[in-house]
Amino acid sequence: MKWIRYEHGFRSIHQGMAITAVFFLFAFIYLQVWLAACFAAVFAMLAFQNIYFSKVGKDLSVSFRSKQKRILIGESEELVMDFENGSVPIWNGTMTISLEDAVAPNSDHTKHYSGIYDLTIPFAIGSNKKVEIRVPLEGKKRGLSRVTRVMLEIPHLFGDGFVNMELDEAVFYQSLVYPKVRPLGREIKSSPYKPGETERKQSLFMDAFQPIGTRDYVPTDRFDQIHWTASARMQKLQTKEFLPVSSQSVTLMLNTIEKDRGFLDFEKKVERLVSYADYCMKNNIPYAVAINIRSFGKTPYLWLPSGSGKVQFQKLMVMLAKISDKHAKLSFEEMLRQLEGSGQIPQTAVLITHENDRIKSLSKQWQKRYEVILDNSHERNERVWDNQIMEETETDLTSLSV
Repeated sequence: MKWIRYEHGFRSIHQGMAITAVFFLFAFIYLQVWLAACFAAVFAMLAFQNIYFSKVGKDLSVSFRSKQKRILIGESEELVMDFENGSVPIWNGTMTISLEDAVAPNSDHTKHYSGIYDLTIPFAIGSNKKVEIRVPLEGKKRGLSRVTRVMLEIPHLFGDGFVNMELDEAVFYQSLVYPKVRPLGREIKSSPYKPGETERKQSLFMDAFQPIGTRDYVPTDRFDQIHWTASARMQKLQTKEFLPVSSQSVTLMLNTIEKDRGFLDFEKKVERLVSYADYCMKNNIPYAVAINIRSFGKTPYLWLPSGSGKVQFQKLMVMLAKISDKHAKLSFEEMLRQLEGSGQIPQTAVLITHENDRIKSLSKQWQKRYEVILDNSHERNERVWDNQIMEETETDLTSLSV
């Protein structure tokens, strides 16, 4: 592997070798055998140190056991690194690993500043040996954590000075910390603006324009439903699966622009979005997600197409782990207009945002055709919603329909 080397203290070693060589010559000329032997021993020691540090660490390689970990806030994981050394051993070294602070090392030997944890670990490895290092980590906050730097410091054997080695290759390791999942504490009702009197979340019909995967073939499947490419890859017949046509579907819209520019406002909105997605997953309700963070492509905002089940929930959790309040944002009102113009709004629309006159006006227009839930519960610092309180007061504190 490629390492960048920074050498400190070699100039004093070279000067010491030159001075020792001069004194050895004088002692040899004046036949001072014991004095010459002492200077020769010091010269050999300095020469050995110079040769050792010119070669140490050049054949050192490191590999990360896993490329990606997924955890929740408060859960633990391990960063596992495998080191393999060449013919020159490393003694009394110190390794520094820098991690983004979505996760925190469970160690006292850490320093935290500017969103980075620096963890120091004693390091030593013999000649042609392999060493495994395990670093226990804990999820601290929602986000993406990567290893930003790996450095190794090897001190000089005699005297001052050291060699610093910094890994000059990209580290393909990251930890995704998912947001907290809290109970929603309410029921999402179907839209009244559609034909029929009975609410049904299951249907015998499938939307052929929304494939969601494949499954093993059964004799009752039609011939035109076979996925031939997947069948060839799996070496057995695979049948296409499509999104069920449901009488109830939801679009969850998150406004990442904060009302008071407070950090907690953004995190509370994300947790509220997860609560709605968790409710939809448990009740098998298809849902789509729109977030007004700028994205590349035809859709200028983050868009997760409609889906249901654990696969859809997993996609959403990965998306939410990667977004940040520092990303460029699109106007929430502009995103709502584009969604309405593209025809991507189903019967029920959930707007997780703070209130203002423009959002209220637009939601009133939507109420003529959709079931609109304007959720600003994060502004009231409501973190736990209790169904028992709702039953006693007969009021729903989790959303405001305007």
